[in-house]
Order: sequence, then C-alpha cells, then structure tokens
Amino acid sequence: MSRKRFTEEQIADFLRQAKEGMPDNELCEKYGFSISSLRRWKALHDSAIRNKLRKMESTAAVVYLTIIAVSVLLAIVFHKVVGVLFIFLMLGYCVYYIVQFRNVSGTFISTDNVFLSRRGLGASNAFYMFSWLFVILFTLFIISSTAIAGMSSLNYPGAEA
Repeated sequence: MSRKRFTEEQIADFLRQAKEGMPDNELCEKYGFSISSLRRWKALHDSAIRNKLRKMESTAAVVYLTIIAVSVLLAIVFHKVVGVLFIFLMLGYCVYYIVQFRNVSGTFISTDNVFLSRRGLGASNAFYMFSWLFVILFTLFIISSTAIAGMSSLNYPGAEA
C-alpha cells in the first residue's frame, strides 16, 4: 500500500480553498497534485456530506414521529393541554433541525450558491421543508390567537357590557 502524500487536514484545506473560489488549476499547480485528485477528493467529501444529510433526515423522521405519537398519547391519557404543551418540544426540534441542516449543507457549497443549493432539483429534504412550515404556521397561530383575544376584549358601541 502506498503512502499518502497529503494528510486529511491538508486535503480539507485544499477543498476549503477551492470552495472559497480559488481556480482548480492554480490550486493544483501551487500544491503539486493533479486535477483528477482534486475531483476525487471533492467527490469523496460531497458523498460524505450527503450521507450525513441522509442520516440527519432519517433521525428527524424518528424524532418527529415520536414527538407526535407522545403528544397524542398525552392528550388522550391526560388533559389536552399536556399534549399541546409537548408540541413546544417539536417547535424546538424544528428550529434545531433547520440550523443543523443549514450548517451541514453549507459545508460543501460555495457561499454564493447556498440559496440555490437548497432549491431546485435534488434539494428536496422533506423534513427541512416541514420544519420551516411548522415554525411559520406555529408563529402565525400565536399571532392570530393573540389578535383575536385582543379583539374580543373590545367594547363595541351599542353592545351590552
């Protein structure tokens, strides 16, 4: 087995420089490796990140189903308020998942293409979209219920107090 010329840290530094916009030819000439080696390293790094994202998605599926099942069971066994309070845990996990997904997916995307990489073909992570949907709907629900509660306390002219 042949000895590696570059350590993992050096390869990570090469990939970071390529991500920051250094042209591949200049990078290869500067450090003395071939373009095919750089492409192979990029492919290995990208597949590792994709596997990490898949693992995160499968973990999220288990967590979301568990939270929903437990909240339904608590609502049935105890009082409905207990089940509803458990939904706050889901909100927290949704925010956590959004942050983690953005951090991991951003590791192999150049900074100017981050928005585009999370849209379009191949970027359909169901739990990432579900998390955003849940956070937005939860926020709208809180805002609307607060507005309705504020409006119900108003006294209208001609209405009995």
